[in-house]
Amino acid sequence: MMSPMLSRGRSLAARVSSCQCNSRRNYRVAVVGSGPAGFYTAKYLLKKAGADNLKVDMFERLPTPFGLVRFGVAPDHPEVKNVIKDFGDVASGPGFRFFGNVEVGASQLSMSYLREIYDAVILCTGAEGERLLGIPGESLPGVVGAPAFVKWYNGHPDFTELDMPAPGHTAVVLGQGNVALDVARLLVRSPADLRATDMDARAVERIVGWQQAGLQTVHVVGRRGFVQAAFTNAELRELLTCSEEVLPIVDPEELALCRNAASEEELSTSRMKKRSLEILDKMAQNFAQRETTSKRILWLRFLRSPLEVLPGPDGSSVGTLRLGRTELKGEAGNQVATMSASGDTLDLACGLVVRSVGFDLTPVEGLPLNERRRVPHSQGRVEIPSSGVGGLYVSGWVKRGPQGIIASNIADAQETAARLLADLAEKAPKAWEADRLDGALKAAGSRVVSFEDWRKLEAEERRRGEASGKAAAKLTSVPEMLSILDC
Repeated sequence: MMSPMLSRGRSLAARVSSCQCNSRRNYRVAVVGSGPAGFYTAKYLLKKAGADNLKVDMFERLPTPFGLVRFGVAPDHPEVKNVIKDFGDVASGPGFRFFGNVEVGASQLSMSYLREIYDAVILCTGAEGERLLGIPGESLPGVVGAPAFVKWYNGHPDFTELDMPAPGHTAVVLGQGNVALDVARLLVRSPADLRATDMDARAVERIVGWQQAGLQTVHVVGRRGFVQAAFTNAELRELLTCSEEVLPIVDPEELALCRNAASEEELSTSRMKKRSLEILDKMAQNFAQRETTSKRILWLRFLRSPLEVLPGPDGSSVGTLRLGRTELKGEAGNQVATMSASGDTLDLACGLVVRSVGFDLTPVEGLPLNERRRVPHSQGRVEIPSSGVGGLYVSGWVKRGPQGIIASNIADAQETAARLLADLAEKAPKAWEADRLDGALKAAGSRVVSFEDWRKLEAEERRRGEASGKAAAKLTSVPEMLSILDC
């Protein structure tokens, strides 16, 4: 049986076609953010309502679209970016406009202005903040968040000059998710592998320089055991084959510590975690080679928690990361890592600590956050007192929190689109005055980048990539992008 919400959403075409509006006969929706959540939501809005009944305008702060697909996906995983073709079809289809190089905020277009002129506004701005460790020494140079580090090697214009000291012989990645494994893997991959990707060339040469200067070991440290870790088996298995120059290892004794009674119960009911154990057992077999190998070592460590970052001899950057032993407590499926009463500590001498312990939402104009730092919403409709202007909706990480993969945005977007269409079906569209938006953009001094403009930039990236023997070489400077478009 079709739900009432979906039924009402699908009645939008009939509702709009019968609406007598002097200035226009369709609704206009603004989507803020051009990542997967934004494009999937636009796709399902246009698919359900039809371009004759609804128009979507997408606003993006940068000249380049696609958000975390461009700046968050590991450069040695190009297949993950195939979704860009689907997004390109949406952008090239009827009823869609892309406004790149336009910031929604106080400096250019305010959120209140968009809500005034559009029938609805959907925020798809992701989670730009990150969680901190809250330990002494965390602010030392050489401690960097994974969001910034990932954007740095992916050529995000805001992070190309990220300041980091050389890691020396050892780097540490804190976290147990796929992002942590991406960062660690890219720190140890061979120079040839890195140069074949679309990673920013400056980041490639810097990592290669670190390797040539003696970067030998990368530790991936997590507070919980392998059964509770968030990384997928595909990412874990890749560590075994990512490079002949890399030796992935796990301490067999530490692996055994992970298998308390509650974890054994969790393991017994999870085929996925049983496969994880098979992969980790292979890494444990490599452990004895750690003292004699000439390969770079990628060491997965479990049941360890950061206690303090200590400065090096110069006192101005990271020198040591102090770790404490944790233990799991609680029932199966609900265990938490707590500090062990043993007082066991481990000091890792290192020059780089990458913090990959989660993202956080940052405040957005007009967007309330509850005590859990989540946006209160009902099926994507933000729950705030009515202000008499256009409705406000959310999709993606800003809606459900920073979790899931790219495909997780599909069901999320479908729900928000259905809720929005059901709401629009109950009201007439606003009169649209194109001059108002054009005037606001002109007053803000925006050099708007259209999707056709982006295609020109994309072609230039491919041209530069082919000259370097790879698929693409990213443009990383906004002024250079605009110069290319205006020459």
